[in-house]
Amino acid sequence: MSYNTDFLIAAMIIQLIILCHFSAQKRPDDLNNQLFLILSVLVSLDIAFEVLSTFYINFEHAGTRLGAMFTTTVFYLFQALLPFVLICYVRSLRANKFLSPSEMLASSIPTLVLVCIIFGNLKTGLLFSFDSSINYIRGPWYMLMYFSALCHLLAAFILTCLWWKILGLSKVLVLIEILILLASGIIVQAFCHQLLMTGFGLSLGILALFITINNPHANTDNLTGLYDKPYLLRKFSEMLSNRRIFHVITVNLYQIDHINKVTGVDGGDRLLLSVARQLHRLCGDKVFRISGKRFLIFTFSQKQFELYFDELEHLFLPDTAPSETSVSSPVIISGIFHAERFEDGGSILDYAQYLESLAPNTGFYETVRDTDKTMERFLYLKKVEQFLHTAITNDLFEVYYQPVYSLKEKRYITLEALSRLYHPELGWIPPDIFIQIAEKNNLVDRITNLQFRRICRFIQEHPLLTDRLCNIKMNLSPLDLIQPNSSSRLIRLMNEYGVKHSFIQFEITETVATEYNSALNKAVDDFAGAKHLIDQLRAYGYHVSIDDFGSGYANLNTVMQLPFSAIKLDRSLLNKICEDPRSANFYHSIVSSFQNMGFHVISEGVETAAEVQLLSDYGVDMIQGFYFSKPLPPEKLLDLLEKT
Repeated sequence: MSYNTDFLIAAMIIQLIILCHFSAQKRPDDLNNQLFLILSVLVSLDIAFEVLSTFYINFEHAGTRLGAMFTTTVFYLFQALLPFVLICYVRSLRANKFLSPSEMLASSIPTLVLVCIIFGNLKTGLLFSFDSSINYIRGPWYMLMYFSALCHLLAAFILTCLWWKILGLSKVLVLIEILILLASGIIVQAFCHQLLMTGFGLSLGILALFITINNPHANTDNLTGLYDKPYLLRKFSEMLSNRRIFHVITVNLYQIDHINKVTGVDGGDRLLLSVARQLHRLCGDKVFRISGKRFLIFTFSQKQFELYFDELEHLFLPDTAPSETSVSSPVIISGIFHAERFEDGGSILDYAQYLESLAPNTGFYETVRDTDKTMERFLYLKKVEQFLHTAITNDLFEVYYQPVYSLKEKRYITLEALSRLYHPELGWIPPDIFIQIAEKNNLVDRITNLQFRRICRFIQEHPLLTDRLCNIKMNLSPLDLIQPNSSSRLIRLMNEYGVKHSFIQFEITETVATEYNSALNKAVDDFAGAKHLIDQLRAYGYHVSIDDFGSGYANLNTVMQLPFSAIKLDRSLLNKICEDPRSANFYHSIVSSFQNMGFHVISEGVETAAEVQLLSDYGVDMIQGFYFSKPLPPEKLLDLLEKT
């Protein structure tokens, strides 16, 4: 029988092109790419020896029997090894680490048995043999090779389907297509022996992997040419799995947005390219670009870690004489020693970002290193973040109420509703902590809904509140204001419990906005855009006030543009008010200015009788603070109102 080698020659050309391009390009040096290279080489050798074997068979010369036997045996060996390597490749996509010795032995048993049969075939002829005229004779076990290959492909298919959540839909679809392609080639050749399709199917499969999963450019940043975040996470996973000691440094060009505004995007890109080149010169392929303005470097030795820190300081210090190796840009450099302590790469990046958030962002060059204290704080915040989801699902939040005292009426006339959350291990979690985390994770609207429903139910169940009080105040996050249909959601809840719209007064708080919680920055920048929602609320009878004035972002321009009815002055403005005449005069001027503009003024954080007397002299409308009452649970609040 004459065999057609056209498909094999085409497959060989495809393989040579793939190997040349893959070897010449910069690529991640991880297990998956290593296995891809091994798989590509094995496929190339498999095709080469199949071509040689076919040549000997077609040549049919008695003097070539030894060559035919040798090349065909080697070809069969590659056919036996390839399915096993393919399964190892699929496993590396799930977990980028080597198999344990026991796993390697267990999974390779069918392949080892087949290899033994192939070597034994030299005497038994169970798979194939050649007669004196070099006629190729199929043995009784000939179909075992096809059966073994199809079983391995089926195993790879099952593993791919089982791991689809880990691998991702795109990779799963590519792998399934490739497995179908390989199986089709095997089946065609099994029934049409003269059509040598297995090698061609293998080459097309390798080509598909090269274009999609193992594209050398798939894991590099388009602008800088550095490796990107997805590859970094795979690298972290590999190092953590292998329990390898390593350390991490991040470089955050935190002013790059401002640089883009001043110099244009091209100017920012030139800066990023300059930084990337210098970091690559210093650290080689250990540097990654993990976001638009952040780079990461890892190292395996403490000595190198310290060396990189010193070099980076020299690179970014503003007093460094201009040179080809200096970079002029504000930067935060953070260092994590023994990053293998973390469970996964995502936690490492979260901790690095947390360290960066601790920098004051006031200097040109700032460094932050992890300590036991910063690690303890980070782990605390992570526990809170994890618990927050449980707390929302099971409605574990509580509402405490702090009475607000009217100096004019000499009684409590309103309350501020405050969220409280208790952790069974950590105890009471400060509201500024869990609210900030909720804002970061886009959960604050769910907390607002839960607390607002609880407040409405409390008002419905206790008529004493509406009899004794003018209203109840509730805080809204800036993120609540920019949520679609926020006002209609709140109105619907009040209507559900039959609460008068005028009995609720919303307070817009000034939340601490940092790089660690950058979502709030935009909320504050777009604060004026919330006017339509506030107007809508007021149209339904709601009142809106601004909370914590003087603590952060609020300013007179914000106050003038938004229709607030009351201003609550932050505790920080009371500092030294009873000792420093300048502080007292400043506070008095603020109170007078707001009252002249028609606002009610509430003094927050009042703790002493001296402060109460001074604020009374200034004509402050209401006082809130520990001097009169701390935040109380509902039961104690009702007792207080009944006694007053």
